[in-house]
Amino acid sequence: MTTPPTTATLGPRALANRRRIVAVAGEELRRNPSASMEDIAAAAGMVRRTLYGHFPTREALIDGMLDEAFEEVGRALDGIDTAQPPAVVVADLAIALWAVGDEFCLLLRLDETESRVRAADRLAPVRALVVTLVEDGQADGIFADHLPPVAVARVLTALVLELLNMRNDGEWDSADPARDAARACLIAAGVDRPGSAAIARAAAAKAAR
Repeated sequence: MTTPPTTATLGPRALANRRRIVAVAGEELRRNPSASMEDIAAAAGMVRRTLYGHFPTREALIDGMLDEAFEEVGRALDGIDTAQPPAVVVADLAIALWAVGDEFCLLLRLDETESRVRAADRLAPVRALVVTLVEDGQADGIFADHLPPVAVARVLTALVLELLNMRNDGEWDSADPARDAARACLIAAGVDRPGSAAIARAAAAKAAR
């Protein structure tokens, strides 16, 4: 089987085609999780040969989508000042993930078990950061300490993704879902209601600037 080229070896036109395929694939798979490679090629307005030149299999295409989503998450993490108090960083992180989380939600919901595993693996850097934040917050008495930091980190990550799914499914409506997701994370970590509201509101205002 021919190995698809990496983005580092692609010219500008080929890279643009690849990114268009990934974007269209996301739209098609949200509409129909069982969409075939042929469906995606048609939606992208290209012949199947062009699609298969970039992604020879559905698995390769989903890996390409994972790469794009992971790059967005990486950029989101890079934009967060981790020197702030842990509760503030958790709120900033929740809002940042909300902005780029749709792609991960889609990939985690696809039928392919291996794809879900790979998507979950890509969240490891986020969970590692949250574990550190929870450890610091518990040590300072900001967060509740009835659960180990690793468990809290998994709960907070899953909470943001589940709220995204509920929003996308029309099961949850909010005027400012990113802010409310950040507040939900803070409350789950043990911050009181007034404090969580103030921190989430400030984080949302900062992200909007």
